[in-house]
Amino acid sequence: MTVAEMEVQIKRIWHSSFQNELDNALEANLRQSALVGVRATLEAALQEELTAELGFDRYVRLPNGRKPIRQHRSGFFRRQVLTTYGRIPDLRVPKLRSGNTERQWHVLVRYQQSLQSVLDRLLYVYAMGLSLRDLQETLYVLMGHVLSRAAVNRITLAAQARMDAWRCQRLVETPPVIIIDGVWVEILYPTGETWTDRSGHQRQKRRSQKRVILAALAVFPDGRHYLLHYEVAEDENATTWTAFFQHLLDRGLDPNAVQVVTCDGSNGVV
Repeated sequence: MTVAEMEVQIKRIWHSSFQNELDNALEANLRQSALVGVRATLEAALQEELTAELGFDRYVRLPNGRKPIRQHRSGFFRRQVLTTYGRIPDLRVPKLRSGNTERQWHVLVRYQQSLQSVLDRLLYVYAMGLSLRDLQETLYVLMGHVLSRAAVNRITLAAQARMDAWRCQRLVETPPVIIIDGVWVEILYPTGETWTDRSGHQRQKRRSQKRVILAALAVFPDGRHYLLHYEVAEDENATTWTAFFQHLLDRGLDPNAVQVVTCDGSNGVV
């Protein structure tokens, strides 16, 4: 067999293996986590914006000198929003009993006009391990003039709860086969230093650091397979894999039901 033929054979085996399935499942789940965070952030921000508005001015100012209308909440309406990581078909937007067509949502305007890719990528990185404090700080920089610091804190906690739910939910079934792997990525982390931008605002300096996303793919005899769990670690070794499997056990994995755990030579797996 020639070198060229061997390369073709290797590529064929690679593309027919579960490695791509694991990578694709991990990427899809991270995107979904980010999308859940975008939804939670926008919905909470819209609530906070309306709460602040009702607190200061309870009337909708109408054009042509017509009498102002007193504002009252009246549930929600659904709105489609496109994001970097997918479509939100039914974003819950607070609804007023009157004056909905006259008012403008500053959070949605800022998001759609200039902040979409920034916020989406920020929440994507948060799903991969950015700290809650850094997320709060950046959200305040992005939306500070619309929302108070206390509001940003509430929004961040709401997003955190949604994004953490998947990785903490109980496992309803244990697969007989688990395929594991570590995927190395680069994540921006704060250095502890700051710098001052042209507007005089203090900004955190961040430096790219290598991290590994430990991931497990569940495989069942009927052909079903899906991402079982993932988490970010500083290294791929026996300690991090032990903690990884302990988290699976905490979520309800039955070790007696697992028949095979396979990997492609991941460090620390024995």
